[in-house]
Amino acid sequence: MILILKRISPSTAVRDIESFLQPILKGGLFIKSGNLEKINIQKLQPANQDKPEFNALVRVEPDGVGQRVIKQLNRKPLNGKPINISEYFLRFCENDRRNRQINKHNDRRRHDRRRSGLQIVDITGQGKSDDTHRNINGWGTDITL
Repeated sequence: MILILKRISPSTAVRDIESFLQPILKGGLFIKSGNLEKINIQKLQPANQDKPEFNALVRVEPDGVGQRVIKQLNRKPLNGKPINISEYFLRFCENDRRNRQINKHNDRRRHDRRRSGLQIVDITGQGKSDDTHRNINGWGTDITL
């Protein structure tokens, strides 16, 4: 099951999400444990806005554990910000009813609900880094011992 963690903090890293989900995935005496298969962090930049949104896609197996994660962690804070967790559904253009050109005059939609011009960037690897080269007040520093 693929879960979407909506509107996470921009400073959230993969290890933060892993530690957030780990207690629920662990299971218990009569509760089945689950596996965390994959985590993708995405930056969504709408064309008409300056402020980006950050979401995370998490693959959890089996599906029952994914439902338990949704039930127990929805609206709980991650890095100090309450997040929404729900199941992520893959959408294909073949399934879209709007692509059928029948009864165009009966369509009561005023406009498309989907955001046009949305740029999605995968920033999974761009997390917090602990290297020795840091940028302090605009100056590059090199720490050597």
